[in-house]
Amino acid sequence: MDTDSYIAFLVISTLLVVIDAVIITISGRKYLGDDAHPGISIAASWLTSTLFTLIVLGLVALISTVDLPVDGSLQKTVTKLGLVLLLLAIAHAITMAVLTRYRGQERQEHLAEELAEQNRGHTKKPEVSRSIERDEPYSTV
Repeated sequence: MDTDSYIAFLVISTLLVVIDAVIITISGRKYLGDDAHPGISIAASWLTSTLFTLIVLGLVALISTVDLPVDGSLQKTVTKLGLVLLLLAIAHAITMAVLTRYRGQERQEHLAEELAEQNRGHTKKPEVSRSIERDEPYSTV
């Protein structure tokens, strides 16, 4: 692979990774959107997309050094871009699975908090019905 093809490969691959990371960040915020705690969903989205970006850029760097048994500089560049796209798709799927898992945990915690709050509000004393014979409440003794 000549220098121009190598640089073109790195630039195109990096742009693809950055575009996908931006999509994950924006969509992740909306997907994880929690009205009660908006900062948490933003932080989780940023952390996830940063990890995604670092991993995929590392894979791009490794792929760039692999010598493929393909004739021609253009064919090598296209083949390496194909590998990057496949790895990008796999990394994207894994990232979405992580976001889905996080969202499920957040929803479970939110539901548990709601149920606990509802139970706190319903801790009133039980009502006692009146005695039929004496027209007074039943005795507990």
